[in-house]
Amino acid sequence: MRSFFHAWPAWACLLLAAIAFCASGCSRTQYRLEADRDAYNVISERNGDPRWTTADVSIEIDPRSRYFDQYDPDCPPMPQDDPAAHSYMRCVDGMKGWKHWYDNGVRSDLENPAWREELAQYAETTDDGAVELNIDSALELSYVHSPLHQSQLETLYLSALDVTRERWRLDNQFTGGFDTVFNHRGKKTPFGENSRLTTGRGVGALGVPLAGRFGGGANILQLDRQFATAGALVAGIANAFTWEFTNGDVNFAGSLLSASFVQPLLRGAGRSIALEDLTQVERNLLANLRAYAQFRQGFYTQVAIGELGVRGLQRGGPGTTLTSFSGSGNVSGYAGLLRRLQQKRNSEDTLSLQIRTFARLEAFYDKGLIDLVQVDNFEQGIESARAQLLLQENTLDLALDQYKTGTLGLPPDLPVALDDSLIRQFQLFAREATDILNLIVQLQRRTGDLFMDGEAQVIPEVAGIDAVLQDIAPLVGPIQDLINHVPDELQRMDKALVLRDESASEDEKMSEDDKQRLAEEREDLEVKLAELRSQFAEQTVELARLREILSEETRDTTARGLVNWITATLNIVDQLALVQARARLESVSVEAIELDPGEAFSIALQNRLDFMNGRAALVDSWREIQIAANALKSNVTVGLAGSTGTVRNNVVSFDAANSTAAMGVQFDAPLTRLLERNGYSETLVSYQRDRRAFIQSRDSLHLGIRALLRQLKQLRENLEIQRRAATIAIRQVDQTQRLLNAPGRIPQPGQRALISPTTAINLQLAQSSFLNSQNSFLSAWLSYYSARMRLYRELGIMELDADGRWIEFPILATPNDQETDPDDELLIPILPPAIPPGIRGNG
Repeated sequence: MRSFFHAWPAWACLLLAAIAFCASGCSRTQYRLEADRDAYNVISERNGDPRWTTADVSIEIDPRSRYFDQYDPDCPPMPQDDPAAHSYMRCVDGMKGWKHWYDNGVRSDLENPAWREELAQYAETTDDGAVELNIDSALELSYVHSPLHQSQLETLYLSALDVTRERWRLDNQFTGGFDTVFNHRGKKTPFGENSRLTTGRGVGALGVPLAGRFGGGANILQLDRQFATAGALVAGIANAFTWEFTNGDVNFAGSLLSASFVQPLLRGAGRSIALEDLTQVERNLLANLRAYAQFRQGFYTQVAIGELGVRGLQRGGPGTTLTSFSGSGNVSGYAGLLRRLQQKRNSEDTLSLQIRTFARLEAFYDKGLIDLVQVDNFEQGIESARAQLLLQENTLDLALDQYKTGTLGLPPDLPVALDDSLIRQFQLFAREATDILNLIVQLQRRTGDLFMDGEAQVIPEVAGIDAVLQDIAPLVGPIQDLINHVPDELQRMDKALVLRDESASEDEKMSEDDKQRLAEEREDLEVKLAELRSQFAEQTVELARLREILSEETRDTTARGLVNWITATLNIVDQLALVQARARLESVSVEAIELDPGEAFSIALQNRLDFMNGRAALVDSWREIQIAANALKSNVTVGLAGSTGTVRNNVVSFDAANSTAAMGVQFDAPLTRLLERNGYSETLVSYQRDRRAFIQSRDSLHLGIRALLRQLKQLRENLEIQRRAATIAIRQVDQTQRLLNAPGRIPQPGQRALISPTTAINLQLAQSSFLNSQNSFLSAWLSYYSARMRLYRELGIMELDADGRWIEFPILATPNDQETDPDDELLIPILPPAIPPGIRGNG
């Protein structure tokens, strides 16, 4: 024993070194990085197909994101806790809690504190700090900040972890460890005093095996391997060292090599069973990679038109009930914000027109040309328009806040400025013309005030008249620029008319009568523009004359001439704005899509990634029948086991004489299989349900595509209807304004007002009709824009660049023109003969 204890320090050193190495293991960070590496590797294995390849599948949140966590992901600080709930972490049921909860600190904010400063580095901002928002910038902000997108990436990552788990289960698995136990018995115990130290694997204390207590095996080193045939191999080595400190010089050392192999032959046997879990998670990962590629298409449409339209990733795998266009869709998202913005602008323009018109009505009322009822009715309409505008402003602000929080993942108080370039063509009244008109109305009011001194009418002073003339002078240039710009608008109108006629289908082309009518209207616009140009040239000369003749003697004449000049110029700019609005109205067009519904359905079936997944999911359901049927079989399992031990108290002295071998067969007759029978029947029902669901999903896709194509045709026709309605509304505004500008002579005392009693209401109806037709025209165009984008997504042909932006191209390719997967050619239908319905139940 003395010689053995001389060797104890060496064994002790080895023992302590092994304990230190094995107990320390890897750090949290190492484990996380290893999981990331394995997950990204299995994703990259199936990320090469151009139909669903994705450049970046990392779950690392962008450092610019509002949701980026700047702290150590493996040791994050504790968030702020609820005080009442937190008391249970300090003390629970009278026992002190763990004192190390605060080792990593306590964070005060959940958001990335630097995200607002980072925002200016990748997003364009206005001078006042507002983020300039268009579809591209909104998309970039969404990819950086959206929790929805991050959740999809994380689901893909978790699916990859499922694959690594199942691959590990079918790989070599090594386990190891040892136990050290010191036992002591007193003198009065049945076997007398004894002290013993045992080191090995599977040794026990107080008669309780450590393997049973701690769940470990008895081998100091063990290999486990599951085979693709469902066989299982376990091999290992166990040893033990025992030192007796009493009853003399007694010690023991021994080792045991053991191995066992078990192979089921019927139930639970075969590759269909052993590889099923791995097969399923591998297929699920492929499905989720496809689903992510399709999600990016839906993510673009959600940002642009407020409709995701795809199901997204499912960790448990796809189903056969798939999402398709239901047949009706709204305009929301960024396009919806622009619609609300333009509708508000249209209301502002109409309100401005109504206010200018009301100023004239008041002037006519002062002269006795119109009765008070008409003036009051018109003013009441203005107040209603103001209330409606206030509601539109509030609704726009609410929609903008909801878009920032729900789509972009940003707080509602972030200032943004909408880029209106997409709908600028629908600003029928040029902002420049509106600004000029508002300035002229202000000058008109100032001029009217010059004639009043309290309640008395007076002749204006020279200084007041001169001040108005000085302020009028800067308007001449902008009005002339406006006149000079209208021919460009008319040229764009001519080009748009040609393109519209060329792109229209045969049944949508204009008739000869419509072409003749449009040509006459186009000629009228040219004539009106020439008249307005000539009238303003006369007004320019008249303005110079008024400034020249202004003196103390001519101030009354000059003031009245100034009133006439302002009124005439206001009429000229009003008419000019209507000409410009008419030209812009005809310049708006859409690109027609001519596609046969059957051909579109075929394109969708070949390109829709979710339908690829749906076909795979149906096969998954079909495969479950084989799995469940296997459980109905008898259990026949063969097993082999053997071991070799050491002799002579030596841990390496193995001897064949100290060995064992065993071979056996286990048989379990299929006498009780009720649960298995029920499970099998359930898989049959589930498969038929899934088959019907997939057929219905195909029908839903077909229905949605047919509805979309009909909707696109209807929206093109509706756009032309709304264009004609807006044309009529412009003509009504023009005619009612002309009638208002020519009221006739002032009535004598006792005579009735000379303006028609329906003038005010006609003005109000015409202006309201123009507002409604503008909004309807805008909505028709945006609806077509959204439906066209939706069609690309539903066909599965929405190409995106690396940043997620839509690369638009004409729909030209047909299924026969596109490449097919060579693996698909192997799936040649080879069907057994059908079973007649009358004997399907006989088994």
